[in-house]
Amino acid sequence: MGSASMPINRKTKPSGPGLSSALEPSAPQELPEIIDRLYRKIQEAPPGKKKWAVAAVDELNRLMDLSETVLADAASDPGLAIVRAQSSPEYLNTLRSLDPLAPAFARGARARLELLKEGGGVYTTERVAEILNISPQTVVKWHNSGKLLALTFGRGGLRFPRWQFDLDKAAAVPGLDQVLAVLSKHDAWMQNVFFLSSNGRLNDRRPLDVLKEGGYEPVLDAARAFLQQGAA
Repeated sequence: MGSASMPINRKTKPSGPGLSSALEPSAPQELPEIIDRLYRKIQEAPPGKKKWAVAAVDELNRLMDLSETVLADAASDPGLAIVRAQSSPEYLNTLRSLDPLAPAFARGARARLELLKEGGGVYTTERVAEILNISPQTVVKWHNSGKLLALTFGRGGLRFPRWQFDLDKAAAVPGLDQVLAVLSKHDAWMQNVFFLSSNGRLNDRRPLDVLKEGGYEPVLDAARAFLQQGAA
């Protein structure tokens, strides 16, 4: 996007359509407080973040051109509102003209978030520390050493998928670390996909379910095959 390279400051108004008068210093007081907070954050951000912010607000501006029906449906799930709007047929038709591969990327992003939601969502580092009766620092160390799976959510920091914990035993699912070790060359999101997706090598069962029953070796074999497919 041409406007993505424009810096944001109080002397120069960005020319991109996304950062319109709503983000100007003279923005009327009746605008929602969230717009004012966003403007202040952008003003205080380093150049790289400012560039990203212009592109992000341009994207929001494009989404606002979608129909009322599409946006009302997307807003039914606040956590996935933007992803749901981006995966609508109406939006994908527009996006395809910008990048033929963009629709597939948008659908994949939504699918990953939906899968995570089906798995029960995520816990914060502090919540995991409470569950396992350890310190938050130890939780992070366990993650860094491959004992726990964590996903990164921007400034929100690490989030730990709930499915990997046995709340009754206040512990991680047995064998989790062994499988994570095999999958270590995949990124965390793909590891999450592996555990929560039906697998032909496991009679179309989810690796997580088989692992909970103590089927370590079959899941390890499936993980090795999954790794090879990714490498291919």
